[in-house]
This record gives sequence, structure tokens and C-alpha cells, in this order.
Amino acid sequence: MGGHEQHGSDKGAAFMGLIGGAIFIGAILYGIVLWTNASFKAHEAEKTTGAVTVESVRVG
Repeated sequence: MGGHEQHGSDKGAAFMGLIGGAIFIGAILYGIVLWTNASFKAHEAEKTTGAVTVESVRVG
């Protein structure tokens, strides 16, 4: 009477969106972790190879 027809449920689409969003966020977080680990690894390599320590500068 009001011009509104009864439609099927959208639960399937909602769950697919929820699962897809969770996978997307998980992939973003995984990428951030990889990027952060690579950054720290580069800083550690720089400390061990390029830094001049106080002991190497001291004479006698």
C-alpha cells in the first residue's frame, strides 16, 4: 500500500563487506609491520657499519 515492496535480505552482502574489509585492514597492517621491520633493520645496519664509536677514536 505504501509503495514499498519486500526485498530479500542483504546479510550476504554485509558479511562479504565485513570479511573483505577485515582482509583489507589486515593486509595494510601486515604491510606496515614489514615496512617498520625493514626500517629498523636498516638503522641497525647503519649503526654497526657506519658509526664511529668512542673506543675507535680514543688513542692510548
